[in-house]
Amino acid sequence: MFFGISGLLICGRLLDENERTGGLSLGSFYIRRVFRILPPAFAYLAIVGTLAMAGVLAVTPREWLSSVFFSRNYIVMPPDVGWYTGHFWSLAVEEHFYLIWPTALLMLGSSRARRYVPGIAIAVAIWRIVDFHFFHGQIWPGVLSGNIYQRTDTRFDGLLWGCWIALIVSVPAYKATLAARLSGTVTAGLVVALIACIALGPPLHMAWEAFLVPLILAGTVLNPATLFSRFLELSPMRWVGRISYSLYIWQQLFLVSVKVPRPLPFSRVQEWPLNIVVVFVCASASYYLLERPLVALGHSLAARFEARRNHIVAAPERLAHTGRPQA
Repeated sequence: MFFGISGLLICGRLLDENERTGGLSLGSFYIRRVFRILPPAFAYLAIVGTLAMAGVLAVTPREWLSSVFFSRNYIVMPPDVGWYTGHFWSLAVEEHFYLIWPTALLMLGSSRARRYVPGIAIAVAIWRIVDFHFFHGQIWPGVLSGNIYQRTDTRFDGLLWGCWIALIVSVPAYKATLAARLSGTVTAGLVVALIACIALGPPLHMAWEAFLVPLILAGTVLNPATLFSRFLELSPMRWVGRISYSLYIWQQLFLVSVKVPRPLPFSRVQEWPLNIVVVFVCASASYYLLERPLVALGHSLAARFEARRNHIVAAPERLAHTGRPQA
């Protein structure tokens, strides 16, 4: 879900910017992303690192540093450690996506990207199969290793299919056709198919999941009158959506796997049902005190950067009109 939403949302916003301004500003994009993603993530890592130094949590320097530098998805941890930074594998994939996709879209253009992305996504799925059967995730041990299902090179299709859907709906004719095809009944059938893939694990199930998630998301967005879409638009669901990134960051500290040795360091607040309450409290605090103000700051700085860039670009043209020499 995380990858499908990100691919659909980020690519959609880039396409909207291109339509609105006639181009893409990578500088503005990265300013907004830095202030959106890094503050909650680094705040969590600072607290986890402090607790580890105090001997409260089992967190190794290697896993902590790999989380800071977004390489956690290429690090293999011993079975008795690694839980409290384990979710940073998916954030690492996300950050790598931010580095790769905007530039790729800028170079390809939306029309060529629309044609090439499905082939690239299928190639990633094929590579995942080849790596699993022939290399077992150890192409260059110690360099390119880790959990085969967490590496960027084996999970990028989950983001690419979301990008492809965004590219499709950016064309009005394609958008209308897709909206007509993804009726409420069809979307419900896709949800059942997704659940079956997760529960039963049929052949190529990861490739099917990567493809189905953005289709389901598109079905809810393009047909807002369906029952499921109206449910997602309820105020409580919208609020959960707003704090979802903070929920994702902080849940790992409290929703602890049964495989983690007991007793847990925080006892009852890491066990059902109190852990759910504490997660929402921490996520809400993170969202309102940290995430929301810094997102606003990031948008403000990005707007200033864009205004300054436009001023610099327009300066030679203004000088030409005044007849002065252009420096």
